Formats: sequence, structure tokens, C-alpha cells
Amino acid sequence: MFTFTWVRGRHTRTLFIINCLLFAIASPFTHASPETPLPLEAFYRDEAIQNVELSPDGTHLIALRNIGEDTVLMTLNLSTGEVFYPTKTDNEQFKFNWVRWANNDRLLMSLRFDSRRGTHLRFTETRLLAVDAKKPSKMITLVRPDDEADGWISQFQDNIISILPDDPDHILLSVDREFPNHQTVYKANVNNGRLRRVKKHMASVRSWMADQQGNVRLGEGYNDRERKISIRVLDPQTNKWTVAWSYVVFDEPSISPLGFGKDGNTLYLLADHEGRKAVYKADLSKEGYPMELILSNPEYDVSGSLIYSPAHRDAVGLYYHDNGGKSIFWNPEFTAFQNGIDKALPDSGNYVTSLSYDARKYILFSVGETQPGQYLFGDRDKKTLDFVADVYPELSNGVLVEKELVTYKARDGLELEGYLSLPKNFKDTPIATIILPHGGPMSRDGKGYDSFSAYMANRGYAVFQPNFRGSAGYGHDFMMMAVGGMGLAMQDDLEDAVKFLVTENIADPKRVCIAGGSYGGYAALMGATKTPDLFQCAISFAGISDIVKLRNTARYFTNRNVMREQLGNDKKQLRETSPARLAERVKIPILLLHGADDTIVPVDQSRLMAKRLKKYNKVYEYIELEGGSHHLDYLPHRKQTFEAMDAFLHKYLPVDAPAAKTAQQARI
Repeated sequence: MFTFTWVRGRHTRTLFIINCLLFAIASPFTHASPETPLPLEAFYRDEAIQNVELSPDGTHLIALRNIGEDTVLMTLNLSTGEVFYPTKTDNEQFKFNWVRWANNDRLLMSLRFDSRRGTHLRFTETRLLAVDAKKPSKMITLVRPDDEADGWISQFQDNIISILPDDPDHILLSVDREFPNHQTVYKANVNNGRLRRVKKHMASVRSWMADQQGNVRLGEGYNDRERKISIRVLDPQTNKWTVAWSYVVFDEPSISPLGFGKDGNTLYLLADHEGRKAVYKADLSKEGYPMELILSNPEYDVSGSLIYSPAHRDAVGLYYHDNGGKSIFWNPEFTAFQNGIDKALPDSGNYVTSLSYDARKYILFSVGETQPGQYLFGDRDKKTLDFVADVYPELSNGVLVEKELVTYKARDGLELEGYLSLPKNFKDTPIATIILPHGGPMSRDGKGYDSFSAYMANRGYAVFQPNFRGSAGYGHDFMMMAVGGMGLAMQDDLEDAVKFLVTENIADPKRVCIAGGSYGGYAALMGATKTPDLFQCAISFAGISDIVKLRNTARYFTNRNVMREQLGNDKKQLRETSPARLAERVKIPILLLHGADDTIVPVDQSRLMAKRLKKYNKVYEYIELEGGSHHLDYLPHRKQTFEAMDAFLHKYLPVDAPAAKTAQQARI
């Protein structure tokens, strides 16, 4: 046993470590039985640790630690165990987006906050700061307003397009500092914040991308009138900016640059392959920029981000975001490396999330069917792999249940997928069930951990998370079913999910609730109005209640026509699929929750729904989270939300049948 001393930064403390454990976070529920309902705090707490990254030389790691309501940035010396805290936030006004190494001694931090910018709507803004990693220092802001920009202040200031590994004192930033919504590239000094312009903004380009040598080689533009995205490259033959690819949002499959390869003329992209998104490699040195297929999946879209090896100066693989997640390598050395890891940690999804510059030391993130995630530190030369920390220590003792991938057919014959979580004490008898549609709606659910379904299954409910039509991951055509489709067949898919679960002897048809956040909150409210006899209750967090009013806010956004197109252009249909306009139909209790400072779905949406429910004397509860965001990223707000949800479900959807009958009679 030895001791880690926390160097005085903001505060000091001591942490004891045993054997190869780098640091452990104790759980108060370590001895809980897997079938014992856990305290609510096990589910609404923050990740104990996140954003773990190795220093370029592999001697230190940084991480964000959540301690109570605070998030603390920490630096750990892997040899001595010395820990230093450069800074922290209380998460009330400023929140960490990410942290990363600028070099072996300096750190870069992206912080986000909310503002109004002279409108009644709230917007998210970001700032980029730098600070010393190993000793107390003054934080500096890397992007300051341009004196010639007529008072313009960039909304998003954290777009780093190159870390410039051969120049440790500088990075490349792409930010609209000089002209709104058109970015200029600057070389920024991470020690003093001085900026030098490298590439001036262009009218046809909104953002830039650099190659591995730090040369600006790609620009992406957007024309909102045509909903058209154009990708320009600096042609090495003509030295002119040339449109290489373009597509119309929604009308055509997207093309997304991922990053450059080693030689600067190799560009990796995500583009369509036989109806599914795949990884391609384009050769910019040849006429027409021919593309070679690198990675595809016949069933699902390939998505994710490139894995770069600093030692090879090349992209060696992809962080693959499928239904579970994993690392996939096309470099033979790293393929063998990954195979060795998977052999050592079978039955897990294993991501190499950070590499030292010589690629000999690494951070591994490993997740399992019932393991929500843990970090490990590996040394390829010593052939060691040491535990660092569990992300959710309270949930790493076999207390979670596995999500099962199931398929069902919608009424029109379309085959759909969803993830079913059954409580550990399920006895093949129909039980109380919660339909939990995801937000987006152009997103998807997978096998990974999420606090809502884990909490519900732990309480004894069957939980079903359907990837209804319009979800991401199943190809362009499938996802486009969400365009103008809110409340229509997308909603029918949720009703069909209930019928499927009843047929499979899983759901008790008299004890089904629908719950969700954002679009999922809309679906919950629509379930209470479109099919008022199907559900026992509904829970909406940050849900949309009036599509027409939401669509009217599009004028505040630079992609207003995309937003309007996605929501739909048939005003009559939008009125007929807006729950607030159908409140008179409601027959079940509804719980509404919304953050007052939501920057995605305005809080007015839930206020309006509450007003309409009150008008028609419906059973409802409305909780507005003061200062709350769309993502529940403040611990007291998550606590308040889970407590309200737990009390609501206990009252209106009891797990045991006799209590449910009593609750139903009381509601009637």
C-alpha cells in the first residue's frame, strides 16, 4: 500500500491505493444484492470519472472527476502517484465539454454556458481556455474578440483542427472571429493566447479541416436556401479550392469528412454504400478524387471517429459506434494489438481511447453487458493492463441487467429493432412495462448503459427502447422517415411495440407507461393524446408539445430551412399532431419536467402543455427545474427529476399487481 498526495491546487486530500490500482472510487452499495433496488442516487449521480487521456510522453494522465456537485480537473503522475487539480467548476454556470493535452505541460479546456444574445431563446456557447497541467497557473482564454468585427463575439470558440505535434507551443483553431458563421484559421499560442491568422475566411466556407502536417486542406460550406452542403478541397495539382462533393440535406445521403491520412492527400470520409453509411478513403492527388471502400456493414450505418496513432502519423482505425461500440483497426499492427486486448478481456467492448506519442502506452475503456464502463492503463512493452477506475462504481457489481436486442413488425410490415431490459426477478408473467423512446428523433438506442432504463429495470419494470422508423443507424432512407413524420407512423411504431410485448407475454396491457426526453417526451405526450386508452401514465422530460410553435423559432437559427423541413411543412398536420392542441383527449396522469434554461426545446413547450392540461382539469404534475438544461447536466436537477419520476411511477404504475389495481381504481 502506498499513498497518493494531492498537490495543493484548489484543495488537498489523500487517496490510498492497493497493488496495481491507480485510483479507486469507493461505492456505498458494494454489498447490495443484485436483486435489491438500489438507492436513487446510484442512477442520478454523475460519472465518477470521464475524459481520461494520456500525456504525449505517457507519464501522466488527465481526467474529469465528479465530486458531489463539482467537476474537478485532475492530473495524475503515473510513476509517483502525485495528483494535482488545476481547476474545477461547480456546474452552475460553466460546464466542461472536454479537456485534452496541448503538450506535456499545458492543458486545453472547452467550457460551455448558456446565453440569450438579445433574443428570448437561450443558446449554448463555448470558450477555449489553457492552463498548466502540473503546477498552479493563471487560466487564459485563447479566443478574444476581434477589434474590427463590429462587436461580434463567436458563439463556438473551441474548434481545434490540429494539435500541431511538431510545434508543442501552438495549435490551429478554426473560429468565426472576424465574420459571423464563416471561420478563419488561426495559429494560437497555448502559453500566452497570441493568435496569428493562417487562413482567412471565405464566403463559401463555414468551417475548415487541416491535414496531419497542419495544412488547411478542406473547407465545408452550407447554403440554407438550398439546404446544400458543399465540401471543398485544396487541389494539389491546381492549388485551387475545388468542390469535391456536395449533397442536399435530407434529399441525398450525407457525406462527412472524418480526417486526413498520413500523406495529406488521403482523406477519410463517411458516405453511402448500398444504402448504409460506410468509411471510404479518397485520393486527392488523382483526378476526380476516387474513393476506396475501407469499412462497411450490410445491416447498419458505420459511424464514429478516426483513431490516430501519433507514432505513425496516420489514422489506424475507427471508434465504431454500433449498437454496442468497439474499436476497429485497419492497420495490421493495431489489429493484432486489439485482438490481444479482446482476448484478455472477452465479453467486453474495448476501446483504445488514448495513446502516448510513441503508441506504447494507452488508455482503454471497457464496457460489458452489465458493466457500464471502466478505464484501464496499458503498457505494451511491459505487457501490463492495470485497472484505473469504474465509471459508475455503484453499478459495477452485477446489479444491472443485460439489454436484449429484439425485432418486431409494425402494422405495415416494416421490421423494427428495440432493446428490452427485464428485471432480474422476471418470471415469464406479464408485468408493468415502460416504453422508453429515444430523443432526436434521428438518433438511436443501443446496448450501452443509460441511467433511465437501468433505474426502471432495477425497480422491477420491463423497459423497451424501440428504434422506431426515423431512427439513425439503419440507412438514409430509414432515417428520412422522421422528416415531417412526427406523430404519424413513427408514433404507430410505439403502439405496435406495446402490442408486441403483450403478445410475447411480457407486458401487462393494463400496466404500461410511456416515458421519454426531448423527442421521446413528445412521443410520451402524443401517446397520451393519440392513444389515450393504451397507457396507464406518461412522463415527458423536455418534451415538445406544439410543433407549430417550435417551428416558428426556426428563424433564429442559421439552418432554419433544415429545421422547418425536418418538422414538416403541412401546417394542418402539425396542428393535428401537437399534443398541447389535443389535451382534451388525455385520460391518464402525466408528469411534465423541463429545465427553465433549456437551449434545445424551449421551456415554453412544457408550460403550454401544463396550461392546457389544467384548462381541461386533467391529472398532471409540472416541475420546472430552475436554471435547468436540456441534458440534465447538473446533479441537483437530476436528483429532483429522479425523485419526481420515482414517486410518480410508484403512485400510478406500481410494480405489484394488487397495488396497480388500487391505483387504477383511484385514477378512475
